[in-house]
Amino acid sequence: PAGNQTFCVHRSLSLQFLICKRKLESKKEALLILSKELDTCQQERDQYKLMANQLRERHQGLKKKYRELIDGDPTLPPEKRNQVNLAQLLRDSRERSKQLTEEVKELSHRLAEAQGDNKLLRMTITKQRLGDEEVGARHFPAHEREDLVRQLEKAGQQKDELEQSLKALSDELQDVKAERVVFREKADRLNLELNHILGGQETRIIDVDALCMENRYLHERLKQVQEEVTLLKTNIMKYKTALERRKNTKVGGKSNSSILTGVLSAKQVQELLSEDNGCSLPATPQSISDLKSLATALLETIHEKNIIIQHQRQTNRILGNRVSELERKLKTLEVSGLWSLPGLTYNVTLGLRSMFQTLCPICILCHSFCHTRVAIKSLIHSPDILLLNCTPLFAHKQNITLHSI
Repeated sequence: PAGNQTFCVHRSLSLQFLICKRKLESKKEALLILSKELDTCQQERDQYKLMANQLRERHQGLKKKYRELIDGDPTLPPEKRNQVNLAQLLRDSRERSKQLTEEVKELSHRLAEAQGDNKLLRMTITKQRLGDEEVGARHFPAHEREDLVRQLEKAGQQKDELEQSLKALSDELQDVKAERVVFREKADRLNLELNHILGGQETRIIDVDALCMENRYLHERLKQVQEEVTLLKTNIMKYKTALERRKNTKVGGKSNSSILTGVLSAKQVQELLSEDNGCSLPATPQSISDLKSLATALLETIHEKNIIIQHQRQTNRILGNRVSELERKLKTLEVSGLWSLPGLTYNVTLGLRSMFQTLCPICILCHSFCHTRVAIKSLIHSPDILLLNCTPLFAHKQNITLHSI
């Protein structure tokens, strides 16, 4: 019995030892956890202290700025502190007003969108209440209504953009109109100055465009006349040479009617080329030289006729350019609306040759280039003259006669 009692005591003591050992281990684990939590708390404390210091410094800085805003910069004199404070308050109030204005615009835009959405939803609900529930549910489900709302918002944005674009274009149109008025006044002043320089009348103002057009036309005509004068001088020299040869042959006593001098008339050409004379020409050196002279004269005549035709083509081109310029001027006057005004006469002096001739739009229409007759006579049996009768924009008809050489 004593041994059993001792065993029981030993067993109980061992159990208590195990219990104490487990408690000790649990205490150790708890102590480790507490130490970790303590480290964490210390770190958090340090962070909070740092944040508190930062907040304190920030508070001190804000407090200093606030004091400066209220009391002004201590470095400034007292009379300027109030001005600085007022300027700062004014800037702050302006910025605040700008922010509030933008917020008001955004809120008004949202309000308009919400009103549109509400209107659309009310229409949908009204259709459904009127007995068209199936159709409304089929054609306007929830996702389609959302799509419609998005489309409506997008359309509203596009409308706003188009309105802004329209406003910008209208501003540009006003600027262009103002520039047009400025250029028109400038052109009128230039016309008046030019008319004053040329010594014209104030009631009959010379048009600058018409003057430039007349100048170009006269320049082309001057070039053509110079070419014609050159050709005329060449022919005169040829005629003088032929006349001197004729005189020399008469003085030397060798006058012969069959000798050709290079200048033949149409009658002499017909006589030489007639059948009787052509068949009876003997094969002598004199007849051969006469035929050579005849061929040379005919070649020169053909060359002259070609030059005349070229000059005539150039003349027609010049007149065609002038007609096109006058038609362009007519179209400009027509587009400017000078025809529709009753009783209005647009007095324009065309060029230098018609300095004292004026016309109105009705005269321009009545005397248009619609009657042009070109008469070309024979190049062999008649004088080489080309008559071009036209009815220009002047008050009278002009006969432009171009004499060939």
